[in-house]
Amino acid sequence: MSKNATAMNKKTRYTEREIPHSDNVTVMPERRDLHFLPPADRICDWHKEGPNVTQFMNAMSLLFPAGERMFIDAVRSYRDEIPDPDLKKAATAFIGQEAMHSREHIEYNELLENAGLPAHKLDNFTWNLLDGIKARTWKSMPLAATIALEHYTALMGDMLLRYPEMMQGSQEDFERMWRWHALEEVEHKAVAYDVYEKCIGRGPRNWAERSFAMTLATALFWPILMSFYWQMAQADENCRKQGWRGHLKLANFMFGKPGFIRKMLPEFASYFKYSFHPWQQNNADLLAEIDGLVDDAEAAYATHH
Repeated sequence: MSKNATAMNKKTRYTEREIPHSDNVTVMPERRDLHFLPPADRICDWHKEGPNVTQFMNAMSLLFPAGERMFIDAVRSYRDEIPDPDLKKAATAFIGQEAMHSREHIEYNELLENAGLPAHKLDNFTWNLLDGIKARTWKSMPLAATIALEHYTALMGDMLLRYPEMMQGSQEDFERMWRWHALEEVEHKAVAYDVYEKCIGRGPRNWAERSFAMTLATALFWPILMSFYWQMAQADENCRKQGWRGHLKLANFMFGKPGFIRKMLPEFASYFKYSFHPWQQNNADLLAEIDGLVDDAEAAYATHH
């Protein structure tokens, strides 16, 4: 079967089946054991837009190992209570996907530390913060926070897939790793939400708790991410050479053209609707490229390894 035919079959599979109270889409996540070997000598300038956008993406990578561990623990804590066998299967695949993301980003982040950037310091800060939140909140709160942050990661994944120009032209191994992560974030974007609905319920409690969690997550996420970016940029000689022009280039990337953050805002706001469900943004067609990307990643790893 040709790659195009495979992609068409994938697209049909992802758009014909049903998911409750959404746009007739269901997606069963699949754990994929992929390895990526991005070149260490490009860790500070792999993005086509230059070192500042590179360090913004690198700063995001530093949030993933601790964040994904929180997501895994939050879903796992309810897995035995899930009444729906398909959702339980999806939850297991979600946990597997997040474990793979964490493994690959830990290796990626080691490249940052080895390049003289403060990766371990920032990673430790994230672990301590999230461990403190988990220790001081009630059982459902980490799951509500997972729903909120999964909305962010799904929207960011959607941006990278829907607007390929945001990454095209970047170093291919880094681009492939980020596209893989984006695809799987879209693929499993509803799992934590569905676990919450099945195990805790719908209604006013659901809306109030997840809205509170999103407000808290937003208040923490953006200041921490931008603080990490600033510290990474200050430690990177290429960013220091760019000076304020480099920061303006990042601002344009986020809010001007291509508008990585600006274009997310309408869908971000939909989270606060009482009737929200992640698959109301029916973007399952973007997942048609998964098989091709898996083939490319396996071939690249076999070549480099």
